[in-house]
Amino acid sequence: MDMSATPDRFAVVIDDESIILAGMEIMLDTWGYQVLAAEDVETVLAKLPGRPVPDVILSDYRLRDGWSGITAVRAVREACDAAVPAIILTGDTGADLQAAAKAEQIRILHKPVQPNDLRRQIDSLIAAA
Repeated sequence: MDMSATPDRFAVVIDDESIILAGMEIMLDTWGYQVLAAEDVETVLAKLPGRPVPDVILSDYRLRDGWSGITAVRAVREACDAAVPAIILTGDTGADLQAAAKAEQIRILHKPVQPNDLRRQIDSLIAAA
């Protein structure tokens, strides 16, 4: 484990591509995070009760079953009754996404995202929360 990691941080990760989800889970684990990772929002919502409020939500933008990263973040925040800092990872550069993310106070990072950049973004969001 990375000794500079802050223990007891909790991250929720949602991505419908299992290989990406597994990589994110491993990376966050090495950074000292407890991770709840799932391929769909329903699984996250089912596993959240009894867990602490997440420090950060990371979601892909395009998810299954009509979900988007925006609606996924909104659902997790509502389930936690907290304004959890969130990042959407996407290749989409549309103005609609930018406007929706701004309205929901969600940071957008465009793929591909380098691990060090992601970690800096997560750290800055958590520090500002």
